[in-house]
Amino acid sequence: MTQPDAELQIGLFTDDFYPESGGVARSIQLQVQQLSAAGHRPTLFAPALHLTPPTECAWEGLPYWHLPGTPSHVCSLQVGGRLARRIAGDHRLDVVHSQNERGSIFLAAAVAKALDVPHVHTFHSNYVGTHRTTPMWSGLNSLTYLDWSGRWLRRAAGQGSEVAVGHPSDPEASTDSVFAGRDWRSLARLASAVDGFTSPAGYVVDSIVDASGGALADRGTVVASGVAEAFVRAQRKRPRGPVTRFLSCGRLGPEKRVDVILDAFDRLGRDDAELHIVGTGSAESSLRQQASRVRHGKVRFLGHFDDADLIAQEIADADVFVLGSYRFDTQGMVLAEAAATGTPILYCDDRLTVGVGPDNALLTGPEPESLAAGMAELISAPERLEAMSAASRQRGRGLTAGAMAQAYLDVCRRAIDAHHSTR
Repeated sequence: MTQPDAELQIGLFTDDFYPESGGVARSIQLQVQQLSAAGHRPTLFAPALHLTPPTECAWEGLPYWHLPGTPSHVCSLQVGGRLARRIAGDHRLDVVHSQNERGSIFLAAAVAKALDVPHVHTFHSNYVGTHRTTPMWSGLNSLTYLDWSGRWLRRAAGQGSEVAVGHPSDPEASTDSVFAGRDWRSLARLASAVDGFTSPAGYVVDSIVDASGGALADRGTVVASGVAEAFVRAQRKRPRGPVTRFLSCGRLGPEKRVDVILDAFDRLGRDDAELHIVGTGSAESSLRQQASRVRHGKVRFLGHFDDADLIAQEIADADVFVLGSYRFDTQGMVLAEAAATGTPILYCDDRLTVGVGPDNALLTGPEPESLAAGMAELISAPERLEAMSAASRQRGRGLTAGAMAQAYLDVCRRAIDAHHSTR
């Protein structure tokens, strides 16, 4: 059995631009920092494109497939037997950990097979939720790549075929789309081809296990993504006053539903309110046009922040953090970051559970009028906001990057022990 304090050499594989492409990259960055600080030896394998090399660990910028001008979530590590054998020859690894379902999961599987070590994977994405915002492309993905990928990975990894998969038995898992049951079956195939899998969302792990008929129950673990120290140490500097500041922070894409937040803010109709929007993305131009039509209050677009301290300060200075995404995010890392800064939260997705609770957050329906009613409820209750702020800070204390890294270590050690027991 693996000793709990034994040094581990962990290969971390991602398809995303590192470290600035979003929540997945930020989570990996924190994992790298915490593992290195604890005396372990992580090695990052990421696309050479837009790579900022980590200073805390070894790394390799790998060849990739990417169409110029397209976002990071369509970038993929190249996959091939020669590349996998070269990586296996150059690096001694105890376990590999992939964190996207594109090239990285296949390359990690090939490297794990070449080294005869276990393969752990984290499902950060909610594919079922993409059907709400991009139904044509998501439906095509369900019928093609997502459906085929699990079959390919089973063959590449040489395992998983003994696990029968199907649609989840829980009807709730299939309510979001006609493709939902098929998607969960495809993800269960992927999960059956690795030695252990995690997700920051309990419903993702539960649905995958359900789609396997319970066969994958001992391989799945919920691991919440932790937050950077910048959010924990952030302190509010903006004085509380007559203007209530709502804040949205994240990628400006249709799936994040910032247009719904703008609609809700317009419906609020208060001159003593303002909405700050942090982030950039494909929907920015249309969102700016929509904001120009808001009749009361002020809307400011602040752009993209590279510095975590600046993001943390902006969140800490807000009166209410607003998340408009619905049935898309797995964790909603910004909720944990908002909680860590001590900021009250307004959100509309009942599946999100990390960083939120009735003491620090107000859950509404997903419609603009419901979010507007939530804004009106909070803007009129300054004492409640003070209490919610204290509760957020308390919740945020448990969402540390160290706790996340330790949970990942536990998953890796179990996978190593299980792998060795079959040899």
